Amino acid sequence: MPGSSNFGTAGAGHAAEGNGAGSSWANPATMSLVEGNQIGFGAIVADTDLQFEADDPTQDSGGDSGSTLLIPSFAYVHSLSDDVKLGFSVLAPFGSEIDYGSQWTGSNAVTSASVQTIQAQPTISFRVNDHLSLGGGININYTMAEQELSPSFTQNMPGPLPDPTVDADLALDADGIEYGWTAGALWEFNQQHRVGVVYRSEVETDLKGDADITANFNGTQLMDSSATTRLNWENPASVMVSGYHQLTDKTAVLWDIGRTFYSNFETTTINADLGGGLDIPIERNWQDANRYAIGGHYQLTQNVTLQAGFSYDESPVETEDRTADLPLDDIKRYTLGAVYQANEQTELAFGIEYADLGNAKIEQHEGLLSSPAGDYDNSAVAASMSVNYKF
Repeated sequence: MPGSSNFGTAGAGHAAEGNGAGSSWANPATMSLVEGNQIGFGAIVADTDLQFEADDPTQDSGGDSGSTLLIPSFAYVHSLSDDVKLGFSVLAPFGSEIDYGSQWTGSNAVTSASVQTIQAQPTISFRVNDHLSLGGGININYTMAEQELSPSFTQNMPGPLPDPTVDADLALDADGIEYGWTAGALWEFNQQHRVGVVYRSEVETDLKGDADITANFNGTQLMDSSATTRLNWENPASVMVSGYHQLTDKTAVLWDIGRTFYSNFETTTINADLGGGLDIPIERNWQDANRYAIGGHYQLTQNVTLQAGFSYDESPVETEDRTADLPLDDIKRYTLGAVYQANEQTELAFGIEYADLGNAKIEQHEGLLSSPAGDYDNSAVAASMSVNYKF
């Protein structure tokens, strides 16, 4: 869970650890491990450095197109009994923001873009026996998207003359709510070893909003209007298997193996209602991708636990399909953290992260959303803080 106590292990073990209120989102089944009623708050501040270098040195590469993001989170677990727990969480499981500026060579494809999903999730868990717990919940996803681009396109005109090329500016702002579900299970071999699995369903959202469109031909304004716009967005399904293993009184090892099913994310279509309608398809052709993570805990003192972790996320897109609005590649995360037990009720967690976001290459894209060929050098640094209170 973003801003939770397992940030310091690069998220490793999140479907099995069951520590604090954040377990209501990480894997509802692990709420069986939570004592009493607990509430948690967290926040991550992340700064991304996205540097694109066009193959053609005469082209404007857009400089650093990264941004600074604040990602808050909230979670709560309520114990109806020792065996039945209710939970509720609110967080942002996905967020992306990029800004190249209006003068960069790929403005035909995108000048700026941001997508953010905020998820609310009520959950329940039930302990079946001493070894098995089950849990599930409903995902309520609110997705917001903003995108600006300056495409050039051919306008169909009657008569024998060639159809003219029109330069346009399009700024869209759309949002939508859709629903999915989460299911999880936890198997406790004993107090030192447990394995959890969590599955999150795909959530396909039809975003609706407004677009401001201007179009010019040879300095003559052809259009300056607003239109209803639609944009489809996929939050893909995923499955994660995690383990937690207490090796000694002071040390524990945590791990993740998971897969996100990006392959259903084939095309994003921007539709603007301009009488006959304007459709701008963005071909994605993403593929399923795996995640691997390993982390560790070391009990430094009675009140302080040190953490470290590493995770590797495979790229969901090949070079020939990579687009300038989402230039994703393999991601390697390196994290350090500490958990401080301030008193019997209050736990504080801190973490820092360096993320190597890869050296993605983008190929020349022709057509309506043309973009230049070149290479990215992307990275990010992040800091996390969370508090968990038991009452």
